[in-house]
Amino acid sequence: NRTVANVRALFNKNGGNLATSGSVAFLFDRKGVFELKQGELDVEELTLELIDAGAEDVEGEEGEGEEEAMITITTDYTDFGNMQKKLEEMNIEATSSTLQMIPQQPQAVNAETAKKALRMVELIEDDDDVQAVYHNMELTEEVIAILAE
Repeated sequence: NRTVANVRALFNKNGGNLATSGSVAFLFDRKGVFELKQGELDVEELTLELIDAGAEDVEGEEGEGEEEAMITITTDYTDFGNMQKKLEEMNIEATSSTLQMIPQQPQAVNAETAKKALRMVELIEDDDDVQAVYHNMELTEEVIAILAE
């Protein structure tokens, strides 16, 4: 109750309003997200191994060196435990494993709207009782460049 009151106060002070619980949940998919260091792992072989455990998407992300390259695995939230178990069986340690709300249709916003929304996200995240904040803003490279100025 305290957290809801704090978040409602933040919205009221900043020209917004808080919708009822679950009113925008349909805009997001609940997913399990695992991140691991790529190291010697082959993304294609790993994908084939993890499909049976519920992997929906396996993506390799380049880093500045081979040690910094990361692999992101996405599963349905119901397969979160299966994926943890499969990674343990394969002796692969995830650097992070979380349940997240992924937007179904990210919405592009202009720089002014992005500034206001990101300020609200920051204010909400600063509340000690808030565990995570999710949004469906899509920040284009153009908007990011403007915000960086």
